[in-house]
Amino acid sequence: GDPIALVGNSGYPGCSTGKHLHFEVRKGNSWVDPSPYLSSKSVQDEQNGGTSNIGSGGWSWPIQDTIRLTQHYGHTPYSWRYTYSGGVHTGLDMVSTTSDVIKAPAAGTLYKSSQNCAGSTINIVYIDHGSDLFTFYLHVQ
Repeated sequence: GDPIALVGNSGYPGCSTGKHLHFEVRKGNSWVDPSPYLSSKSVQDEQNGGTSNIGSGGWSWPIQDTIRLTQHYGHTPYSWRYTYSGGVHTGLDMVSTTSDVIKAPAAGTLYKSSQNCAGSTINIVYIDHGSDLFTFYLHVQ
């Protein structure tokens, strides 16, 4: 629950189209769907329209309600762009309508990094939760 970063748009224009949080979970150095780790929540589902109930785990969501989910994990209408992952969107893209604060969903050790993407720089924070489980937070301020 500790604050770890602020939602941003780092990576714009080559690798981000607007302010949002890209939330990833990696297990054994592989991308996995974050939904089974997050608690059940009703979100505004911009990818599919309407509202959707997402999550089945025990972790808190990294941003506050109300959450707009702009892109799901997996094969999405836009995932063909992601050649680095074989056409899979590797996380959940989300925006809070009330706060830019990102909070840790579970205990672990926090790290910061950045990477070049299409001529822009993406700011990243990530948490090592132990047992080869990591969460990544991309496009942060």
